[in-house]
Amino acid sequence: MWGAGPMGLFTHLTRSALFLDALQEECLAPLAITFADYSVLRVLEYEGPKAALTPTRLADILVRTTGGMTKTIDRLERRGVVSRGPDPTDRRGVLVRLTPRGRRLCQRASDAYAVGRQRILAGLDDDEIERIDTALRHLVAVFEQDRRDRT
Repeated sequence: MWGAGPMGLFTHLTRSALFLDALQEECLAPLAITFADYSVLRVLEYEGPKAALTPTRLADILVRTTGGMTKTIDRLERRGVVSRGPDPTDRRGVLVRLTPRGRRLCQRASDAYAVGRQRILAGLDDDEIERIDTALRHLVAVFEQDRRDRT
């Protein structure tokens, strides 16, 4: 229906992204967070209990502008789920950390998102999941290389 080849590929990727956005919103809306919010919480949680990252590093990891990341961090800080503190290695720098409340919210969001993911993945068998994951990992690597080449 949507064609094949390069145009079809980007059409399917775009439609997949739209469906994924809708799924993420459905899963996270009851917790009053966006997927961008959850992504910040998840990255900080993944880094470990004592981890702290600069806003610039978070923006790089999450492919966001520094201005957009500042707004996200501001919103999360107002909710008490992240905190900002001085960077001991850079007088002008700031580090962002998860608070205990942030860890709890991250866990609740991860649980809610897992339910939605499982619902979608139930329509695929293990071999399909593996093939799609392999292809998407390669595509992400191509995007990352393109981004490095342009900066």
